[in-house]
Amino acid sequence: MEQVNFYQAQFKPKRIILAARQLFLLTILAIIIFTLLGLYSAKKNSTLESHIASQQQSGIIEQQTKVVNDQALLKANLLKLEQQLSTKQILLDYLTKQSFGNQHGFTDNLVHLSKKNINGVWLTDFSFINGGQHIALHGSALKSSQIPLYIDGLAESGPFQGKHFSVFSLESPEANSDLYTFKLRTDQSNAELLQ
Repeated sequence: MEQVNFYQAQFKPKRIILAARQLFLLTILAIIIFTLLGLYSAKKNSTLESHIASQQQSGIIEQQTKVVNDQALLKANLLKLEQQLSTKQILLDYLTKQSFGNQHGFTDNLVHLSKKNINGVWLTDFSFINGGQHIALHGSALKSSQIPLYIDGLAESGPFQGKHFSVFSLESPEANSDLYTFKLRTDQSNAELLQ
């Protein structure tokens, strides 16, 4: 058997030592590669930053647009609610301050007009104005002395109590008639409405 000595110089691995020129080229190549990678990374970061900035800007614009739209919607809703409130306030003011006049009809007035029977006096026309608050009566009489009796009797009856007939006109009979005509009104301002 033969013995081999692996520690001999011929069996030892050979070390390859790079020459200075090759080492310099490898270093420059590594610097170029790392520089290119750095530039690529910087470019990619710059692109990402600009993309993120544009998205943030568009998000801000969308939020501002949404806020403006929301404000416009809120203003429209507020205006609508103010109009509803105004309408309801007008209705409430009307209902609380308005006198609705005769709420039970005019039957009672007509009954009392028909009961006031004085011979020789009759009504030819009557009007109830503003829910019966104001009254206009037109009539005829055979004698002028009967008209005050009719007015006094009417002023003492049910719905006519407390009414003051402030307008009174009496026309004497015409040449071919013996009838007196009279007009009574409870309000001077409504006299023009009934003529």
